[in-house]
Amino acid sequence: MRHILLFSLLLTLGGAGALTMTYPNSTTTIHERAADWAGAEVKGVQLHAEAATLPPGVTSGTLTSAPLSVPAFDELVPSWNALTPGAGSVTVEVRAQMGAGWSRWYSFGTWSSAEGRSSASGQKDSAGQVLTDTLRLSKKATSYQYRVTLRGEGTTLRLLAFNTSERARQSAGLGTASDRAAWGKVVDVPGRSQMIYPNGGEVWCSPTSVSMILAAHGINVTVPQAAKSTYDRAYEGNGNWPFNTAYAGALGLRAYVTRLPSLAAAEKFTGAGLPLAVSLGWKKGELPGTALASSSGHLMVLIGFDNSGNPVLNDPAAPSDETVRRTYPRAAFEKLWLSHSGGLSYVIGE
Repeated sequence: MRHILLFSLLLTLGGAGALTMTYPNSTTTIHERAADWAGAEVKGVQLHAEAATLPPGVTSGTLTSAPLSVPAFDELVPSWNALTPGAGSVTVEVRAQMGAGWSRWYSFGTWSSAEGRSSASGQKDSAGQVLTDTLRLSKKATSYQYRVTLRGEGTTLRLLAFNTSERARQSAGLGTASDRAAWGKVVDVPGRSQMIYPNGGEVWCSPTSVSMILAAHGINVTVPQAAKSTYDRAYEGNGNWPFNTAYAGALGLRAYVTRLPSLAAAEKFTGAGLPLAVSLGWKKGELPGTALASSSGHLMVLIGFDNSGNPVLNDPAAPSDETVRRTYPRAAFEKLWLSHSGGLSYVIGE
């Protein structure tokens, strides 16, 4: 059964039947069925109804898509869910079409549930560059192509998603009116502080946020376990967005990175019981009541909205588990979320 936790969002069928969410600021396309890979070039990989895998006796294979057309974009963030038994691994590469020509293939590194996962540094040329988890182009593109390499017998790809966006439009949905249906609804998500852990906890906002959402789905991992399982050797940290969703996906959930255009759009998720990890940044005085005076980039969990429509969050920067839950002013929060990351969110569900 294909699990779809997008509820009443605006959904269209794009590409070769792949599930596509189109918003004013971005497009996210999800591939997770054999039909979604129609037209792809397959070498050594076996396609099943809802997965692509390396069969017994095969230790490496590739899946290369046909060109995919989307609204104009100059940023792309991939995400994937994969099972990598033993020393198995997955590498996702992308190239973009700008005008009549194609860029080089850009790599998003090597993902594995085992030790040694790493993004790929040093990828910058006249067409663009990879900033750990984000392909940033020097000019707008209208098509992209992806290539996935699976390594290790039994390695399985369960989901592949791509968020494309235009930087100039990242706040296009700011101030979108709410239907208020989700106001007064808060998802029960256990609160966890990153700050109670010495030797690195201060920078564990992303894995701490993921661990909270996992706990809400009945998967209890400790914050240090989540940090260890999302560590990016090249980045030397835990903030790689697709590595965090890949970790949740490896534990059996369906997880991907998207960019939402407004808090009104986010309400569709929380109102249906699905919390979101969201990325934002702020300067001193811009976000009243926050646990940090300022941040150049911080992840927290949006768990719902109060009766006035203000977002309710589990903020892992709080000094203790008991003080994690915070309510922030709606207008200020939305502006900082969209202007900082274009509404970047982790969607993690069953």
